[in-house]
Amino acid sequence: MTSLGGGGAAGGLQTRVRMVARPSSVPAVRRFVDDALVGWGRLDLVDDVTLSASELATNATLHSGSTFFEVELSADDAAVRIAVVDRGAIPARTIANRGDVATSVEAVEDESMTGRGLFLVSALASAWGVEDLPGGTRVWAEFVTGTADYTPRAPQVRGAVAPLDDADVRVIELLGCPPDLLLAHDANLADIARELRLFGASHQDEEMVEAAEQVVEIVRLSAVAWNAARLVAKQGILDGRTQVDVAIASADPADLPRKVQVLRRAVGAAEAMMARGLLMTLPAPAPVQEWRDWVEGEMIEQATMDREPVRFSEWLAGRR
Repeated sequence: MTSLGGGGAAGGLQTRVRMVARPSSVPAVRRFVDDALVGWGRLDLVDDVTLSASELATNATLHSGSTFFEVELSADDAAVRIAVVDRGAIPARTIANRGDVATSVEAVEDESMTGRGLFLVSALASAWGVEDLPGGTRVWAEFVTGTADYTPRAPQVRGAVAPLDDADVRVIELLGCPPDLLLAHDANLADIARELRLFGASHQDEEMVEAAEQVVEIVRLSAVAWNAARLVAKQGILDGRTQVDVAIASADPADLPRKVQVLRRAVGAAEAMMARGLLMTLPAPAPVQEWRDWVEGEMIEQATMDREPVRFSEWLAGRR
């Protein structure tokens, strides 16, 4: 069995998401893991990995002192591996001691939720450990199909050579966000990118191919942070909520205005083609267009002007 340690599943499936370190992020982490494992066909490990991910995310949220954390999930034929990486200053040994299997169950019951959580991870995982990173910590766990032994295991504790990304990270808040509009925006962008690419290839139109690539590239660059918003929206829909508060940990916020401008220009080119009947995709409906205007303003102004967030309903009231 190969331990996750500082790496992922070489040649296997990998995904990750960046979450703001708040308790409200934990349900989105569970949704992230559940969606990925179901999509990968690893139904046998969904319960154990999802529960462990929830505990690791709670640990990062309550005790790391970090503004954000990243969840890394990977899988191959042998195992599923999860890691939570934060920028906290707590040494690996201190974290590992909270879940140390030498601690009795009775003693664990007297400890904090984090102690109980890591003790649970140590029992569910086939192997787990903690690594000191330059400027942070990675807590990882590995799960093997068919493992029925829930005996707690001692953690592997070591340093790691891979540093954390030192890019500036700014928390962007989208308060009172209608989850259906967020998901409709995502679906519309995916349709636009796909049809622009097909049109450009079939008509040898380099401009349209470039526009499609711009949409895809901006979406790719933003995926680690934006996936958190999508997860919160999906969970909100499942819970029957009409509004959710979304927090996005955006790296390199100074570059957000450029990304927004490039994306808006590419979408505008696609909508001009729709008006001429060249594309089958329809423009996003008016509520989604309004929502995009609000999101663009919130992201740019919160990132570059450090202003307080404005709720969607308040923004709408001021616009009409």
